[in-house]
Formats: sequence, structure tokens, C-alpha cells
Amino acid sequence: MKTRQTCTRCVNDTTVKKIKFNKDGLCSHCSCYDKYKPLLKDYNRLEKLFLHKISNPGQYDYDVAMGFSGGKDSTYVLYQLVKHYKLKVKAYTLDNGFLSAEAKSKIDKIVKELGVEHEYVVCNEEVLKATYKHVVSRYLSPCIACSFLGYAVMINYASKVNARVGMHGRSTYQMFRGLSDSHDDVFRPFVDAGLQEDVDLDALYGEIIGKIDSLVDKKLAKQIKEQLLCDAQRNGYREFVSYFLYHPYDHVQIVDFLQRNTSWHVETDVEHFDCLIHNGALYIKNLVARRSHLMPEFSVMVNEGIITKEQAIGMLKQKPNEKIAKKELKLFCKFAGLSYNWTMFKAIIYSKRWW
Repeated sequence: MKTRQTCTRCVNDTTVKKIKFNKDGLCSHCSCYDKYKPLLKDYNRLEKLFLHKISNPGQYDYDVAMGFSGGKDSTYVLYQLVKHYKLKVKAYTLDNGFLSAEAKSKIDKIVKELGVEHEYVVCNEEVLKATYKHVVSRYLSPCIACSFLGYAVMINYASKVNARVGMHGRSTYQMFRGLSDSHDDVFRPFVDAGLQEDVDLDALYGEIIGKIDSLVDKKLAKQIKEQLLCDAQRNGYREFVSYFLYHPYDHVQIVDFLQRNTSWHVETDVEHFDCLIHNGALYIKNLVARRSHLMPEFSVMVNEGIITKEQAIGMLKQKPNEKIAKKELKLFCKFAGLSYNWTMFKAIIYSKRWW
């Protein structure tokens, strides 16, 4: 039996894919974060860089195409873009088949309050189900499938509506959870590009989109490119801007701000209420990872001083309701054309590989 090694600073341990530790026991994620930290905390420079990114010479129909889930982060970003930066924004929401009624209600209310044009983007059902089936069969994670679809739609949509940039409200924990010197971190090229004034978009997206071929089969990769990336390939790529790469992130202050300034309020949960299968996805990812799938996000929070390592250890013990999770997984498997029993069997077998 292998012995787990845990980072001396954060809570990442040996179960994190391709993690390494230096002679002092510091993990490779913390070492990589330390390289970026001076850049990530220089908010005077970052604000100027953000303004450079969103400047509009006038040849675009919109300043920003904003991915809007109805959650606290994307709602806050949308508010700031419209009210503070006075930008013309086209908001859109990927309806992946599991968008909750609460999310739709929040979305419809907020876009009306802010006077923002909005569109629900519905993927071709054949491509949607094929992506879910292939990715979950191979990686046992519905969230990876959603990321494939979400990235493709985000890259494409700004070009489709002729926006200066595309933007999203991913938190710092989500952006930096895979931050390492490994080439497996899909989001790192976006971080690197976001910290530069001028970006070679063809090279950036060539690298990102090129990874689709190695992660899914050729037929599905062809369908994704032809149906979900057609506008970007025809009209040219637009930069993909991460709002919280340039602005401080504090989830408590964000919730408080929204409840004071908009109709947005907490109903069932602060996080992930928009997804009807969130508990199921987290359950199977935890099973496969042999620990909380959110461990790398908690570690980013430790590095940013938001929580202590002791608090992170306590958060690692939190688990989704198993009964609810299994019900959601059965719903997902039926939609994707997967066998629930076979999927769970594979997850259990995969979880034992490390030992």
C-alpha cells in the first residue's frame, strides 16, 4: 500500500494527478502558484491590462459576449460590466440539458433588470449526448464533458455575435485549481494569455482546440469543431477574458453585494444550484479521485489566504448526499445513453487502482 504525501502548505496530496513535491515537501501546484503570485496581486497593473483588453475601436457590435450561468460570480461580473464599465454586453447561457429552474429564473430576472440582451444556447442534441457518453465512458466525469462543450461555445460565441472579447466569471479557485508546470492544465494557456497585452489568438486557440483530438475520438472531435466552433473558424477568434484574473475575488462580499443591489438572492444553495446533476457529478468524481474532487480548489484558497489549511482539511470531509447523488447520476446516465450500473462499476474499479 502506498503512503499518501501531503503538501506542507496546502492540502494537495499524492492523489492529485501528476503532482510532485520538492525536497521541502512543497507541492508543484504551490510552487507554480508562487511564480504567478506577484503578477496576480498587482491590481494596478491588472486594471490597466483589463481596460486594454476591453477597449473597443468601434468595429464590433458588442464590447463583451458574457457567459452567464445565473450564479453569483457571473451575475456579479455582468453587473460590473454594465453598471461600472458601461459596456455593451451580449449575455448567453449554455443550456446543457441540466440547467435548473432556479437558474433560469435568476437569469431571466437579472438580464431584464440590467437591460442586457440574452440568448440560451442549445447544442445539437446528437453532439450533446455523444459528448457526454464518450467523455464519461472514458474519464468518468460529466463535468469534463460540460467543460468541452462550454469552452467550445465560449470560444465560438464572441465571434458569432461580433463581440470585442468573450468573458466569463470563473472564480480564482476554479481558474487555478490545475495550475502547474504540467501540460495537462487546459486553463493555463488562458491565464498566460490573459497576463499579456497582445495575444496571438490563432496560436492560442490552435493549441487549445488541438487538444480535442487527443481527448476524444476523431468523429466526435470533427463534430465539435464543425458544429460548435464554426463561427470562430469562419470569422476569426476573439480573446477569452477571465474577469477575476484582473479583480480581487471574495465570494462573501459578492453575495452581499448582489443581495443589496439586485434581485439575486440565495434560495437552495449559494453554489452550483444551476446544475441538476451537480451532486451526482461530484459523487462520482470523488469516488474516482479517492478524495474530495475539490481538493485542488481548497488548496488555491489556502494559497490565497482565504482559508487556513486546518479549515481546508475540515472542508475535505464534506460529502454530497449519497441518495440524491445516485438519483442524479441515474438521470444523467439515462439522458446520455449510459448504463448506470456499468458506469458505477468502472468508477469503483478505477478508484482502487492507486492502492
